[in-house]
Amino acid sequence: MANSADLMNKKSFTDSKALIILLGALTAFDPLSIDMYLPAFSDLQTAFGTSFSNIELSVSTFFVGMAFGQLFYGPLADRFGRKRPLIAGMILYICASAGLAFASNIESFLALRLLQAFGGCAGMVVTRAIVRDLFDKKRVAEFLSSMALIMGLAPILAPSMGAFVNHFFGWRVIFGSLAVANILCLACIILFLPETNHKRSQSIDVLSTLKAYAGLMSSRKFVGFLIPDAAVRAGMFAYIAGSPFVFIQYFNVPQEYYGWIFGMNGVGLMAASQVNRRLLRRFEPDLILRWSVRFAALAAFFVFAGPFLSSAAVVTLIPIFCFLASLNFIGPNALAGALATQGHQAGTASALYGCLQWSLASGSAFLVSYFHNGTAMPMTGVILGCGLVSALAFQFFIKDFHNIPKLDIPVPSEAEPGS
Repeated sequence: MANSADLMNKKSFTDSKALIILLGALTAFDPLSIDMYLPAFSDLQTAFGTSFSNIELSVSTFFVGMAFGQLFYGPLADRFGRKRPLIAGMILYICASAGLAFASNIESFLALRLLQAFGGCAGMVVTRAIVRDLFDKKRVAEFLSSMALIMGLAPILAPSMGAFVNHFFGWRVIFGSLAVANILCLACIILFLPETNHKRSQSIDVLSTLKAYAGLMSSRKFVGFLIPDAAVRAGMFAYIAGSPFVFIQYFNVPQEYYGWIFGMNGVGLMAASQVNRRLLRRFEPDLILRWSVRFAALAAFFVFAGPFLSSAAVVTLIPIFCFLASLNFIGPNALAGALATQGHQAGTASALYGCLQWSLASGSAFLVSYFHNGTAMPMTGVILGCGLVSALAFQFFIKDFHNIPKLDIPVPSEAEPGS
């Protein structure tokens, strides 16, 4: 009877808004791990006695760990279920975050950032697979938009929280607080989250995994949904990597206002996710995606032009706001399309999707750091390139987006998750 009651409680949990909050929190740890320590860049430079570009390198190092770690967790989640790989990754994240709080030099700091990312990426892979296990394509897009509301709190709160913690307690406490918060989420996962993968793969080996990844990469539709999302997301991380220098040093924005800039963009991301959820009640995800990638490319052009048009930071900030907002129109709809036919290997598909996302993100962050020349152009130029790639890739790979009808699917009630 106790086991039966426990199963009923866990089943009701998957039908509740608590699931949105928990999965949204898990995916928010990765942007928190990036955004929260940005205000401490100058203090990190002083503490380690290194260059500013080496501190910027810690961002792209995190991206590399996020990219390739996902390839490891995806097949494991298909073979052994969703919970066990997720728990293992969270434990690794906690240990690495605690280690970062005691790092004594830039070399150990970079190595621990890599491990932190390798642990944190489990949440990205497994949460997407869980959503795919539970819902169909339309509901996946809606649910991801609702999760984006939680994720949107990260860029709003993280820099301000990081600046506050850094000012009063020091940068080491930033990483300690991330470890403590992840421990709380881990407890919720163990106690409340049920296993959702009931059709597990029979075996796992390198050859079959490589064949699965090759099959996904040969799918025109999978790649066509992946690249537009990955490219715009790479533009966002070019902004994350370059914005501390561009706004604080190039545009001379006071350091205490930098968190407000992130907060403004976070509001845009949250608003976009909810507008997208409403649009999904009338339009196909592919149609929303089509116009969103075009809007992102246009916004990226004005991001690049901004510093040439005016020395006022606001002229560049406005198109950045628009470019970042487009991400929450593109991301949920592209991911829903990519995972729609991948039920038996949702973990593997989610892993490859995330790997290529973060590979482009790490590449864009590296380019911003590598071409650092004392101007805004490395950041704005990379953003422009990402916007153009997103629009052109969708146009090239997705051929069947013309004359898409409105949806006749009933609107879910307010009691359902994602509403």
